[in-house]
Amino acid sequence: MDRNKWYIKLALSVLGGLLFAFAWYPHGVSFLIFFAFVPLFWLSDISLKEGKRNAFGRGILLFYPAFFVFNLITTYWIAYCTVPGAAAAVVANALLQTLTFSAWHACRKQVKNGVLQVVMLIAFWISFEYLHLNWDLTWPWLNLGNVFAYEPNIVQWYSITGTAGGTLWIILLNFILSGLIGHFQQHNRKGIVRYAIAVAATYLIPCGISMGMFFYENSHLEHDTPIEAVIVQQNTDPWEEEYRLTNTQEIQRVLDVAQPYITEKTNLVITPESAIAHTIEMGALRNHTFMEGDSRFEGFSLFDSVIVTYPNLNFVLGLSTVSLSDHKTSPVAQELNPGQFMEFFNTAGFYNQNGLVSHYHKSRLVPGVEKMPFPKVFGFLENAIIKLGGSNSSLGTDTAQRVFEFEVDGKPMRIGTAICYESVYGELVGKFVKNGANLLCVITNDSWWDDSPGHLQHFEMSRLRAVETRRYVLRAANGGFSGVIDPLGRVLQKTEYGERTALQATVNAYTRETFYVKHGDYLARIAVVFAALGLLLTLWEAIRPSTGNRRKTGK
Repeated sequence: MDRNKWYIKLALSVLGGLLFAFAWYPHGVSFLIFFAFVPLFWLSDISLKEGKRNAFGRGILLFYPAFFVFNLITTYWIAYCTVPGAAAAVVANALLQTLTFSAWHACRKQVKNGVLQVVMLIAFWISFEYLHLNWDLTWPWLNLGNVFAYEPNIVQWYSITGTAGGTLWIILLNFILSGLIGHFQQHNRKGIVRYAIAVAATYLIPCGISMGMFFYENSHLEHDTPIEAVIVQQNTDPWEEEYRLTNTQEIQRVLDVAQPYITEKTNLVITPESAIAHTIEMGALRNHTFMEGDSRFEGFSLFDSVIVTYPNLNFVLGLSTVSLSDHKTSPVAQELNPGQFMEFFNTAGFYNQNGLVSHYHKSRLVPGVEKMPFPKVFGFLENAIIKLGGSNSSLGTDTAQRVFEFEVDGKPMRIGTAICYESVYGELVGKFVKNGANLLCVITNDSWWDDSPGHLQHFEMSRLRAVETRRYVLRAANGGFSGVIDPLGRVLQKTEYGERTALQATVNAYTRETFYVKHGDYLARIAVVFAALGLLLTLWEAIRPSTGNRRKTGK
């Protein structure tokens, strides 16, 4: 068989993409991720042996099918919400992954040392994932370490490394498995034994460490200061109901669902993102300066009537808000009238017997939905931003991960509230804990993409945040899944999708900070340094032969 034929190359590329896709939860087998790069390594070898120029450009053509297949199969569900958005996400993210792998493919043409090639791919890929966590086109949904979200029992060491440690593990084991397969093809018995031992050690040692951590942490779970919470899943259809119901009707629905579960011991009632959908002016709500009969505000008297009966009750509310100012407070603030500006937010509000006592504005926004990426370049497209609640313009953001303070039996407690997409960001969620959060919650509205893999994947990611921070996570989703996750990533309670229901849970407060919470994505920052060194080494190797030739010729 002529392995250089185009359809063989295409088949290898597609095979790699299928292995990535079918490793992904909720319907995949994560072990396949350890083989997913192997066909791409073979494809890289074939291409380099041909000796043709422009390895980087040829690499893009070779590897793009793999990453397109991966993205299409795992994130096609975005089309339930927006077909253009889904197309953009799949095409663009596949291209970024392809550029990363093609850069490594081109570098290994110059750097022949096998160990350095391994280090370079690990550094390049983790650096790419770090970029995806921190730039305007952020989309870390398919960062490789997320693949173990469905089985956090084997990655308890994420409390030390975060998901970047998972990416390192995956790429390293792919290289070793590729070597093992190569020795099988060569019938090299010594090589087979050596690489088989390396494969077993590289897979089993991290799993063994994880299981040891699991049993240790399980035996040291804290059980003092129980916190009783009610998690609301109101199941409001975002397409047909959310903006047709008034805020008062939305609040009544929240209370109809929650009240059967509220007791005198209940400390928290947690509602989903945008549970109260119509935009509320923050100053008016905080200061109670709104007009009587204003349907945006009058429903809050319903909360007040419940709090009269249960004075220790605190509500975590999903709100759409706007702040008014006499000056332009941020680049996304809009001029309403001469000398009057407004800025819209996706907000979590903390409401109790003292009214709206605190709030947190979502700080990591969804590109193209809540924020126009690179506004200096694409600002002319601002009015085309997809409306999934709130304003048709980019939203404002908070400056810190603020926590909400309350008391349980006279002891101060703090809860950190990640809003929707923010639960994908390990370091960001860790900042809630660094700011004092004893408990975490995630409020989200995953109903925009219906009963698809999207809400399933999103739920599982909260399990990784629990492991990284060693905190209970209370998750309130508009249509599901809502649930309770313990500090080991175990799901203690979970609703069904499409239910209108609530969960009652008693969880515990924690004070200890994990290594990952203290240091964040330190592995990624180290990877960026190694990636830069790898590029410099490649440049040096590229110019060194020509330098040597000039010396020999005396030029």
